[in-house]
Amino acid sequence: MWITTGAVLLLVGAGATTGLMLKHGGGDEGPTEDRISQHKVPGPVISIDPSPSKSAKKKKANKPLSASSSPSKSAKPSPTKAKPPEKPSDGLPAGFRRVNDEMGFSLAVMDGWQRRSLSETHVDYVPPTGLEVLRIGESANAPNPSVTTFQQTEQQLSSNDPSYERIRLEANTFQGRPGAIWEFRWTTASGEVMHATDQAYIAADGTEYTIYFEARDRLWDDQNQVFTTALNTWQQQANGAAGAAAEDD
Repeated sequence: MWITTGAVLLLVGAGATTGLMLKHGGGDEGPTEDRISQHKVPGPVISIDPSPSKSAKKKKANKPLSASSSPSKSAKPSPTKAKPPEKPSDGLPAGFRRVNDEMGFSLAVMDGWQRRSLSETHVDYVPPTGLEVLRIGESANAPNPSVTTFQQTEQQLSSNDPSYERIRLEANTFQGRPGAIWEFRWTTASGEVMHATDQAYIAADGTEYTIYFEARDRLWDDQNQVFTTALNTWQQQANGAAGAAAEDD
């Protein structure tokens, strides 16, 4: 896991959840704040004056009713049926698509999010704009339980960043395998509060996977749909990190 705690984070070691080196006051090699996205873009706002002007009222009142303006059965419009919302395909939420990644896993990401390779064992899926990131990491032959690795990483993080705030860190079970979940906040050098959550687990072959999501806290969705959809659709493929290039179903 690489955590972009408002600073440059360098990869230390080869684990899926790596050690952290923070460089405050430096550039941020992760997503930048000039890329703004809230996942859901509102439609245009149309302002309408609800009270017509006096002249319009007078004109309407004095206008004679012509014979052609009388409603008739043939001219009466039929009621318009509301178009049902588009159903998500493959059981996915609307606005998501499934991807098969060359690292050997499959999950659903939001439409428009693109793959960004970090290394042979780490990959991001990011929106065209914004600070959000969905990051997947893997490490063969994990030496410790995931909760222990998280606790060790947290010690480094909290000692280097006083703005770090733990929300939860606990062992759990993911898809029948031992794992852990870690959720926390921190503040960037520019004052933006960030929010992240990370699910790790150790597969039957000893490989540890981490599924990590990060976004601005002020835009954090209580349902956390990007993260929960990734977890709900996660599939480990038999070929591991080997395979063809990532592709959409």
